[in-house]
Amino acid sequence: MDRALTALLAFVGAVVVVLAVAAVVLTVRSNDTSPVPVASALDPNVIEGISFPAIDHDPAAAAELVDVWERWRTASFVSIGTWTRTLDGVTEPLTGDVYMAQDPPRRLSVRLGALAENIDGLVAACSPVEDDAVVAPICVRGEGISYDVRVGAELALVEQYVGGPNRLYDVATDGVCFQVELIGPALASPWGSWAEFCFDDESGALRLARIRRPSAIDIESIHTIRTEVVATDFEMAD
Repeated sequence: MDRALTALLAFVGAVVVVLAVAAVVLTVRSNDTSPVPVASALDPNVIEGISFPAIDHDPAAAAELVDVWERWRTASFVSIGTWTRTLDGVTEPLTGDVYMAQDPPRRLSVRLGALAENIDGLVAACSPVEDDAVVAPICVRGEGISYDVRVGAELALVEQYVGGPNRLYDVATDGVCFQVELIGPALASPWGSWAEFCFDDESGALRLARIRRPSAIDIESIHTIRTEVVATDFEMAD
């Protein structure tokens, strides 16, 4: 394996562990095995007593999730939306804006008014790891690792999360979105104990992510997506 990729994978693993230490969870399963509509199960206005539907793992859905994740990370688009965290027992959620401009090998991500990621060819800079990200940023400073290698490293992590006998998550799809459920207690649980990801058919961009974390539900909802990307879309990095 290329030494640069090996080093990057090791670094990403460390980032995920740091993220997981801040968000250790146990599997949340309902004693009631009857189906629960995803929308109601993840309603941010109803936190206490939430039941999440158990998932029967579908290897084909897991493979498809990796494919659409790759399309998301390699597509060109601008997406604008909101991020909301509703703490258990708290009625007023925390809310902020999210923005991403991507035109490989360039990506700019701004979360809650702060720079989250700025990639320009071989140069990347990230903010400190937070536990509100869908996937922990792969932070590399300096030159020598390309955008493609960085995406490959992230996809390798996603494949570990959902594939094989040692996977972290079971995966299912309703044909529109993907649902994942943590198999059991785990130190590294990047998507909490239950999550749902929906992607835009036209652009490939993520349009909705819902994540059940230890004491909160995070929802990232994208309300605007366009596929025409221009230079001024990256000026927020200045």
